[in-house]
Amino acid sequence: MTNRRRHHAICLRLTDAEYDLWTAKQKASGLSKTDYLMQAIRNSEVRIYSVEESIAPIVHEIRKIGTNLNQLAYFSNIGQDERVKTEIGAIRQTNDAVMVQLSVFLKHPQFTAKAAADVR
Repeated sequence: MTNRRRHHAICLRLTDAEYDLWTAKQKASGLSKTDYLMQAIRNSEVRIYSVEESIAPIVHEIRKIGTNLNQLAYFSNIGQDERVKTEIGAIRQTNDAVMVQLSVFLKHPQFTAKAAADVR
């Protein structure tokens, strides 16, 4: 690492377990604490998601799956095999919709912070 002046300090509070993990990883790396942290910052990406707004429709769909499962159990118990097949189809459709929504949610974070290539 080249010598440079660092003008900013960060105070970080950790539990004993977190501190032990930090220390073990830092020592295993062979880097100083500062260099270890800088390496972690440079080689990481942070994604921020707006969970409250984006997850509400997905939670609604998952609840529909639960309702369909209850209906499936009921129809199965009373011997209505044709209705069981219909409910299984409905569960599959709802599950597919949930998977699509989750995929879209995960591909579009509200904010992404990548390491800047020119920071050294």
